[in-house]
This record gives sequence, structure tokens and C-alpha cells, in this order.
Amino acid sequence: MKITYIGHSGFAAELAHCTLLFDYYEGTLPVFPSEKPLYVFCSHAHRDHFNFDIFRLRETHPDVTYILSRDIRRSWNAAGFARHGVAKEAYDALVFLRPYERTELGEIAVETLDSTDEGVAFLVSVEGKTLSHAGDLNDWVWNEESPEENCAMTARFRAEVDRLAGRRIDAAFLVLDPRQEAAFDRGFDYFMRRTDTTRAYPMHFWKDFSVFGRLRALPCSEPYRERIAEEGGY
Repeated sequence: MKITYIGHSGFAAELAHCTLLFDYYEGTLPVFPSEKPLYVFCSHAHRDHFNFDIFRLRETHPDVTYILSRDIRRSWNAAGFARHGVAKEAYDALVFLRPYERTELGEIAVETLDSTDEGVAFLVSVEGKTLSHAGDLNDWVWNEESPEENCAMTARFRAEVDRLAGRRIDAAFLVLDPRQEAAFDRGFDYFMRRTDTTRAYPMHFWKDFSVFGRLRALPCSEPYRERIAEEGGY
């Protein structure tokens, strides 16, 4: 499995028989092998996770399947997609998922969790591997929020992650957002402690690569420090 970081929360994962693309909105896309089916995922409609340019992949790739959060359809109905060049027959072929749905598409199985912001998080099983993309599922604790609101946020986040407790995850793409200041690692840390994750890829860090070193320097990361992807690999 080859993981490529594209930018912000965008990743590509190439496996033996297919390629996955998650939450692309900016950056240079890799060249996707034309002989492998391409599955394109978008976790929600926020502009830093969803870009209509993904539909141009149909012009260069013979086999593309789109799996989108249902909130994207609420934000952009068929007419909105048509204004961005997505014809009705292409729109009708899109797969829209709510939280807590499961579907099988070709050789992949897709499950969703609820987000603590918008849309869904994805859990994808393919070729004996499991990949998790958080989207905006995170423990969004902020200094400006009340203690009660922050406690409620933490409870919501942990309830979602606990659904994955004990499951093996080969690659997890997790929020590590420096805007949260001292709380920047809360969601990442809890996920790593509650799941059996082989490799974790920080994302949503707004090009502030210092979060890698900051996380590794924290005592809490000692049990999983070696499983965090290297900054140089990005």
C-alpha cells in the first residue's frame, strides 16, 4: 500500500488492485494507474475538503467511483452539480452516505461514522487492509468555548472512536490542528490509544509541520510515537 499526501486532508492510497483518493481540495494529484479502479471519497462539503475538480478525473480515468457524504448533496443538489459540469447521469451514479451506513462497491467495503463537525468519517476495507479517514471527526476543544460545551464535544468524539475500539486499522488519517493550541493533540491521542492502528498520518494542520515534532515531544505519545508517519514523508 503506497500512501501519498496531497495537501491539508487529502491523501491517495494505491493498493495492488485499486486506488483511493480522500478529501482532495488542493495540491497536485498523483498520476493514477488507469488499469486500476479509482475510488474518490469526500467526507463533507467544507471547502477545505471538497472540490468540484475531482469530477474532472472522469476525463482521464476510465473507472472512477465517487463516495460522498450526504451533506454534500444537501449543499449542492443536482442543479448545483450541473452548474459545475456534472451531468445528470454522472450525478445519478454518485454514492451518498449518511453516518452509520455500510456499503460494498466492487472490491471495497465502506463504513461511516458521524462527524463532530459536518459529514462523516470513512472506514474502508479493501484487499485485506483497513483505512480510516477522519474528515472533520475530531475532539474540537477550543479555549473560547465554555467548559460545558467542550465536555460535550469530547464525549461525542470519544463515543465515535469507541466504535472502533479493538479493530485493526492499517492506516489512519487523523486531525492534528494547531489552531487548538494546547488541545491540538487531544483527538489524535485518544484515537491512537483506543484503536489498534499500525500507521497514523496527521492531517488538517494548515501547512504547520511543527505539529509533528510537538506531538512526538509530548509524553502522552510515547506508546505510539513510532507509528506516526514521518514529516519528511509528506
